[in-house]
Amino acid sequence: MTAMQTIGQAPFAVLLHLAAAILALVIGAVVVSRRKGTTRHRWLGRLWAGLMLFVAVGSFWIQMSGRFSWIHVLSVLTIASLVYAVWSIRRGNMRAHQAAMLSSYAGLFIAGAFTLLPNRLLGHLLFG
Repeated sequence: MTAMQTIGQAPFAVLLHLAAAILALVIGAVVVSRRKGTTRHRWLGRLWAGLMLFVAVGSFWIQMSGRFSWIHVLSVLTIASLVYAVWSIRRGNMRAHQAAMLSSYAGLFIAGAFTLLPNRLLGHLLFG
């Protein structure tokens, strides 16, 4: 059985979470690499933040052994960071906004790396 066949058998919540996370990785790369302050930046940033919020909140429906794990702390930190980033930019604090958004984006990579471990659900689905 291939990894894609195995992932295809994952619960719907996992598939939705994974799709949103991958989309957030791609859109986040565009937002980070493009010019800031433009209309496109704001709209893509809102889309990215929405995806990140969806990924973070959605993670609470994904639990190994029916309980939360330490990785769910990253979800709480992501939600807090997104709220702080929006609050900061609305008050004109671009440095705080940028730092919060970049830390959320970095957190997505960190969480993604940890989910690939063999004892995690995605790692188990991909690598057996």
